[in-house]
Amino acid sequence: MNHTTRNHIRRASVLLALLACVPAVIACGDAGDGKTVETKTADNTAAVTDAAETEELTGRAAVKDNLPDDLDLGGETIRILTRADDRDTRIEFIAEEETGDIIEDAVYNRNLAVMERLNVQMEVIEAGTGATRHEGAVVNGLIDKSVLAGEDAYDLVGNHMSQITPYILKGAFLDMHDLPYLDWEQPWWNQSYNAHITLDGKQYMCAGELAQTMISGTYVTFFNKKLWAENWGDDNLYEIVQNGEWTLDKMKMYCDVMYSDLNGNGQVDEDDRFGFVYMESQIQGDAFAGGANVTFTTYDESDGYYYWTLENEHTATFLSKMKSLMHENNNVWYTTETERKFSVDFMYKMLDDTVLFMPHMLSGTDQLREMKSDYGIVPMPKLDENQEDYTTFVHNGFTVFAIPTTCQKAETVAPFLEAMCAESYRSVTPAYYDVALKVKYARDEEAAAMLDIATQSIVFDFGYLYNQYISANTALFRSMLNTTSNIDKGMSTIASKEKATNKLLAKIVDTYGELE
Repeated sequence: MNHTTRNHIRRASVLLALLACVPAVIACGDAGDGKTVETKTADNTAAVTDAAETEELTGRAAVKDNLPDDLDLGGETIRILTRADDRDTRIEFIAEEETGDIIEDAVYNRNLAVMERLNVQMEVIEAGTGATRHEGAVVNGLIDKSVLAGEDAYDLVGNHMSQITPYILKGAFLDMHDLPYLDWEQPWWNQSYNAHITLDGKQYMCAGELAQTMISGTYVTFFNKKLWAENWGDDNLYEIVQNGEWTLDKMKMYCDVMYSDLNGNGQVDEDDRFGFVYMESQIQGDAFAGGANVTFTTYDESDGYYYWTLENEHTATFLSKMKSLMHENNNVWYTTETERKFSVDFMYKMLDDTVLFMPHMLSGTDQLREMKSDYGIVPMPKLDENQEDYTTFVHNGFTVFAIPTTCQKAETVAPFLEAMCAESYRSVTPAYYDVALKVKYARDEEAAAMLDIATQSIVFDFGYLYNQYISANTALFRSMLNTTSNIDKGMSTIASKEKATNKLLAKIVDTYGELE
């Protein structure tokens, strides 16, 4: 790599352990289609103080991994290829110094902690420029140029889930299932993802809390506490959630009385007050479907294949309830991506106190930093009270991880990945929660419980993982919910997808059987 600049930074004390100060170097430079951020320690040694040994740890911080205490990776450098899309993706690996930002500092200290503990170094190779939110394709292009060409250029890849998953079928990645030190039962790994990405006993990708985008991309429901108090002050929404009563019908009941012609012009327009905002043809269709536990595909143990099974009574009930919620009583203000730049000012009506609810990714907290009124966060609503648990999807652009077939040190990458996910679980995710809640995560038990319910309710569907490969058919609710006519035709639209989708699903399973 052609390193053009070097900045010496001070090593900070590692969260949860007081480590001796050790000089570190971060180097940045151009690297083909991206840039490299190389994080190295000077001697990879750590001195733990007596105070750290006696510190009492609780909650997430107290959850230990099963990596050996004396594990030493011999100063190896792990080369990580990842996106430079935006702050959420960049911060998964890169924090060049302590800035006072709670998340950046947590990532910075996590990186130091893992490097010190395992005697390992990190070289992060960023693909793209950060100018768009579709730079997963840039990472894929580098995989084409290097991995599929047999070049040993990267040891670990982190990329947009939906965009990179088809590369499993190209034979680009190693089977991670039996690699040493990867303890898939630990809470920092998503069990639902593991179950659905594993076929024929093979697992070529993983999803864990190293991916901040898995947390920030979790679909939740924001609510305006000012409007809630004014209209539903006698109801405790947190208590409703805890009692398992937060459903689509309940959400509709609260939305039904919210519309108000605030500007008095006799027309339904953007300046009025609504139950919630819906961005046409975008992610909220996924959010509601995930909350209602809609299932796109089902595994048949008798033949080992997945099938398109969305055409069922559960889906019909979901569509009926969504039609009522979204197309009665002016409950919803519809906007488009061209009117409101995606994920930049999507939360504008929440800021203006003119909407009660806002279904969105947890990353929506970034847009609410200047909100004068207070907001709360609850999970996405269930289909009905018969649904046993809260469930949610996560935006399909969250980061998943894979080890290229060209990697010559997979047994070194595996414990590094385990340690990074474990440290993220213990320190980075709680830091993110603190920002989301605007208060110390451990200090507000009610609000913290809502985030725990939401993020621990993430579920996956095999079709959702392979959405891009199966003609984006698991994203059909994004446009289907926009109009009553689309919803009325919904079940026939779903039925029309069955034959072609089943062929593609069968091809995925057959290809897995051929992979080494």
